[in-house]
Amino acid sequence: MQKINAQQLLEKFQNGECSEEELAIIESWYNRFEPSSSRKLTKEDWAEDVPEIYQMLEDRLANSQSRRLISWYRYAAAASVVISLCIGGYFLKNKFRQPVITQHQKHDILPGGNRAVLTLSNGKQIILTKAKNGKLATEADARINKTADGQVTYTAENNSTGEEITYNTLATPIGGQYAITLSDGTQVILNAASSIRYPTKFSGTERRVELTGEAYFEVAHNAAMPFHVISKLQDIRVLGTHFNVNSYEDEPATKTTLLQGSILINGKTLLKPGEQAIASGGLVAVTQADTELAVAWKNNKFMFDHNDIASIMRMVSRWYDVKVEYSGPVPDGKFGGSVSRFENASEVLNILELTKKVHFKIEERRITVTK
Repeated sequence: MQKINAQQLLEKFQNGECSEEELAIIESWYNRFEPSSSRKLTKEDWAEDVPEIYQMLEDRLANSQSRRLISWYRYAAAASVVISLCIGGYFLKNKFRQPVITQHQKHDILPGGNRAVLTLSNGKQIILTKAKNGKLATEADARINKTADGQVTYTAENNSTGEEITYNTLATPIGGQYAITLSDGTQVILNAASSIRYPTKFSGTERRVELTGEAYFEVAHNAAMPFHVISKLQDIRVLGTHFNVNSYEDEPATKTTLLQGSILINGKTLLKPGEQAIASGGLVAVTQADTELAVAWKNNKFMFDHNDIASIMRMVSRWYDVKVEYSGPVPDGKFGGSVSRFENASEVLNILELTKKVHFKIEERRITVTK
């Protein structure tokens, strides 16, 4: 495909004239195009058009399996991305970055996107990538909606307490992520291969949800009804705060990182902002945390800081839905860098290969790792 600038690409998109390749470029937010249009738009022009442009993207990509998460927690970032497209900037950042062309690009893998399945109390499953925006269902006086900005919301419709408590489950597949607002206003973002089980409407003296995998929480404050997150090895009690929980079964420990407020873990370990609790083998250790690193995934980034290759490849496997194999001994050493999660897998692998400590081969949906 010949190079075109962002303005031309978006105009083609709006007119329904994009090829499949061009749609993939838009979805991945590639900004590698040369500005060649005779009509130069200012940064202010693009910033003003952000809501219309992103609504257009949402409408067109609503039924695409590779649709990206464009949601409440990164609307502000959309403006900077569109501006970057206009001026031809390249938004990928990392500690080692140099121009690299490798064989990975011949056999590349697209990133994950906004995918999840909602399971209602009666067992009915709703594939959210296929569901239309608007009302999905009503359960126990709670209205369930899918919004245009890519999330599920629960709204309590009245104050009745006589209804039996019903539970729903939101689950993301490998290569998926999704946002949800619970009936009390608590906002949750699920990472790939994760699930959350919750009542459709909270009642009684506490709010309790169950988590597998990873999620970022912004809990609505309610001193009379503490919020509990039950995950592997721990029970987190909060009143209203922001924190991240990484509780994957294939990780050696459960990590809880606090950004705002305070939380109590297993009834005895109190975390303050900027601290991380690491639960493993029945013990909980508290350390100072790099909060930016802990929530990088939520901000649509891969960030590595002295990570070993095995932990990095677990992240890659979940997000790109690939099988990872090791040929020979597992490469040693620690790795660092940063890259957008909207980039193809080759971008992540290229960064790691710049260290000269590891090499990769992509074949279909399999990545082979060698020294």
